[in-house]
Amino acid sequence: MHRLFGSEFRMPLVVLACLAVGAIPGWSIMWVLAIAIGLGKITWDSIGKIRNGKYSLDYIAFLAMIVSLPAEQYLAGAIVALMITGGEALDEYAAMRAESALRSLAERIPKRCIVRLPDGSTAEKPIQTISKNEVIIVKPNELIPLDGVLRSDEALLNEANLTGEALPVTIARNTFIKSGNVNIGELIEISVEGSFETSTYMRIVRLVEDAKKHQAYVVRLAEKVNFPFTALALLLAGGAFLFSDELSRALAVLVIATPCPLIIAAPVAFIGGLSRAARKNIIVKRPVTLELLDRVTVVFFDKTGTLTLGEPDLISIEKKAGGRSENNILSIAAAIEFHSIHPLARAISAARTTKKAPVLEAHGVVETIGNGIAGTVDGVRFSVSKATQSGREGMVLSLMEAGLEIAQFHFEDKMKENVGELFRSLSARGIRMEIITGDRKENAMRLFGHFGMPIHAGVSPEEKFAIIDAEKKNGRTVAMVGDGLNDAPALAHADVGIVFSGTENSAAIEAADAVILGRDILLVHDLFDTARRSMRVASESVWGGVALSSLGMVAAAFGYIPPIAGAVIQEVIDVAVILNSLRAAAR
Repeated sequence: MHRLFGSEFRMPLVVLACLAVGAIPGWSIMWVLAIAIGLGKITWDSIGKIRNGKYSLDYIAFLAMIVSLPAEQYLAGAIVALMITGGEALDEYAAMRAESALRSLAERIPKRCIVRLPDGSTAEKPIQTISKNEVIIVKPNELIPLDGVLRSDEALLNEANLTGEALPVTIARNTFIKSGNVNIGELIEISVEGSFETSTYMRIVRLVEDAKKHQAYVVRLAEKVNFPFTALALLLAGGAFLFSDELSRALAVLVIATPCPLIIAAPVAFIGGLSRAARKNIIVKRPVTLELLDRVTVVFFDKTGTLTLGEPDLISIEKKAGGRSENNILSIAAAIEFHSIHPLARAISAARTTKKAPVLEAHGVVETIGNGIAGTVDGVRFSVSKATQSGREGMVLSLMEAGLEIAQFHFEDKMKENVGELFRSLSARGIRMEIITGDRKENAMRLFGHFGMPIHAGVSPEEKFAIIDAEKKNGRTVAMVGDGLNDAPALAHADVGIVFSGTENSAAIEAADAVILGRDILLVHDLFDTARRSMRVASESVWGGVALSSLGMVAAAFGYIPPIAGAVIQEVIDVAVILNSLRAAAR
């Protein structure tokens, strides 16, 4: 309820107060003040729109308020002012409520860094003040904020933000590390190369900002309808005045023609659509996103974290020697890996739980990042390390017993449930789909090759941007679905960017037009379905309102409806339009 008194509703509330006070005998000047507020609002908004090469929906309303003054129909003009300021407030409210829901998600990138000083001590500094050759400390599970060279012996990184590769990689000392990766191992130290402004992260952010600045102007539903409706209204108003010589008759036409069904219908329907999406854990930032989604002809999907879970999954155990059962092998490995925080260790532990293999206990466990982990189980020394030879792609670990390889564990990123169902539903809408990923071609083909859609693999964030740009230049309305930093430029440049917020990556969230909270891939279908429903309801409301207003204008032109009655009739039409538009919020 407190949002009723938010900044966007202050002006219509002031106009409403003027309308009420003006009803007091002798205080009709307040209606003139309401008209002045309405005229000022339209003038101010129109100046801004004309500067941006756009036009306003409010010129009839402007003319109606102007005509109401010499015609001394102040109440009619004040009601028009209320309708105009109220409709604008509704559209603004729709965008603001979505933006406020996102603020808590957009604070991922560190603002300060811990720096190792020359005397060995540490200090915290703002990230923008850190210069080349300074040594920064990155803690476990922190995003690496600056490009640099690794000064620690080894580092275990998650590069999915930049490459889309789900499996972790081990980096050796003196290796160059790009900002945007995540340290998933122990604390590391990095000697900074360049500055925050020249870092990989900032280069991607600038691509996002550039894409947002140069987005094409969208001709919305109401604007398409407005031109013929305005022409009809002016023709009827001019004809009525010409043949009757009565200014009040022309005013009655203009009052009924005030384009509130155009101004109100779509925002109310889209507010309903935003509410419906929010109930499904989808935040849509701007109402126009729903209009664009209904026009989408091609959708690009990122792979890792979008179509897949973005984390390794144990898919098979290959026995090599020793004669142990698969469950015993899994129990031994899980007992050792219980002591590790490595993502593959978690996958082995999860597999033991799923298969209900016996729980064993490991002693004397020693882990060396990059070289594996070893421990004693039932008096026997075992080790788990990266396999040196394997006939299969993906990440493979070996279980060794007394120097003999007894098993290999094969891991792969796991496809999300219902991916096939999503593809079928979008295909049924006539939408073309392609996969666009920084991961290797063989990994993408292994999971998604059977769907028969084009796969762009091994592409950089800049290359993703270029692919989206090429489609837009061919006149297609493009949607991009992603989840990480490497998707941010493409998300921003697409007509509609849709991001999964599981990683809470601020650049991707800022770049996107819609944010899906959680991992359920079918929510993409729900978003498209909500957009189509909202657009259908908005179209019904707009055209229904235009039809009713047109009948009213004809009656007013022939003198059957005076200005005050016209304003009341217009309000009735508005209420009917709003009630119909509210159907967009239905489950």
